[in-house]
Amino acid sequence: MNASLDDIRTFLPNIGEREYALRARMRSLRNTASAMIAKTECSASRQLAWIVVEAATDWLYAAAQEAELEDLNRLFNRLMLTAIQAENIAQFGPGEIPIAEAV
Repeated sequence: MNASLDDIRTFLPNIGEREYALRARMRSLRNTASAMIAKTECSASRQLAWIVVEAATDWLYAAAQEAELEDLNRLFNRLMLTAIQAENIAQFGPGEIPIAEAV
């Protein structure tokens, strides 16, 4: 990958690979949340996605230890799972969410 085209490498050129991977994951969660905001019709889902977008944007280039980035990624992932669950409840109704059977 061309480092000059990567926002994380551009703003934080001296970080290690592990920190880069954590920040790249955060960027991916933020981008996924942005897409959900544009797509969902569920207000609760949209609100949760906005929390992810705003917080991830604040932390993406901020000074942070790897442990902090790991915790934040876990939090953002949980918020996105909750947003998806809220969207499913709004779409299918409580107790009616289809569950795939384990094969």
